[in-house]
Amino acid sequence: MTKAQYKKFAFGVLFYTLLVILWGAWVRISHSGDGCGDTWPLCHGQLIPEAEQGKTWVEYAHRLMSGIYGFVVIYFWWAGRKIYPATHFARRMALATLIFTITEALLGAKLVLFKLVTTNDTPYRAFVMALHQVNSFMLTGAIALTFAASSLDKELKASHSEDRRYQLFPWLIVLIGITGAWASLSNSLFPTENLWDGFLADFSSESHFLVRLRGLHPLIALIGGGGLALFFWVKAHTAESLLLERRSYQMSLALATALVFGILTLLLHAPVWMKIVHLALAHTIWVLLLQWVFFVRSERVEL
Repeated sequence: MTKAQYKKFAFGVLFYTLLVILWGAWVRISHSGDGCGDTWPLCHGQLIPEAEQGKTWVEYAHRLMSGIYGFVVIYFWWAGRKIYPATHFARRMALATLIFTITEALLGAKLVLFKLVTTNDTPYRAFVMALHQVNSFMLTGAIALTFAASSLDKELKASHSEDRRYQLFPWLIVLIGITGAWASLSNSLFPTENLWDGFLADFSSESHFLVRLRGLHPLIALIGGGGLALFFWVKAHTAESLLLERRSYQMSLALATALVFGILTLLLHAPVWMKIVHLALAHTIWVLLLQWVFFVRSERVEL
């Protein structure tokens, strides 16, 4: 496999990763997390389950996709070892992809085996959901950076102080993602039909802790995401190169789109399809932002 082929392969792995993550979100939203009972990795103790319940097949499909994904990632890592030297950034990120795939599987197993699924509304589930969200970001991020570095011929130099400040931006997206996971879980377990009643419930001391937490997401997303969108808009107008200008405009537009879509999702009481698209937008922004930071750090090497 050549570097050009590996780069295309990395893009395909990233796309498949997003499909697995989005299907996993559908498992949670449809309350199908217990569709295979409390057995893992088998479904009801069987390789191919015999069941008539729809949620069993929703959960089984996710496990099947995840199982295939595991073999794909092993080959992805192995191919990276064959193509790049040990110190190459793409090879290190391919190894990170393998590690985060393993931890993602362990977290998924924990949700099932500890019955942190369907209507479970404990703080422990919220904690594991946060870990799951962070790990999924780390997974897609590792693949995205493998893709970005796959055609890089020289080693990355030590980052400058300005680059290190930029490296704080992705952690803001991680924070928004964690609060988004809590908000989505809250909306699934405690749906509201009236926006005003839902707003009052967010500030009521008698509300469930997940209901009180969900207000954090739109607040942090508006302030943090809006601030980033403004930063990249200004950065585009002061960019040192045409490529950096284009990438900065791209980031600003992606963030603004996500903010508008998030507001519409809130106003329309978060229908299922909008939750799925919202999660897809979050990972898209995450991937684009990591590649923007990588682009700056690699001293504007065209990827």
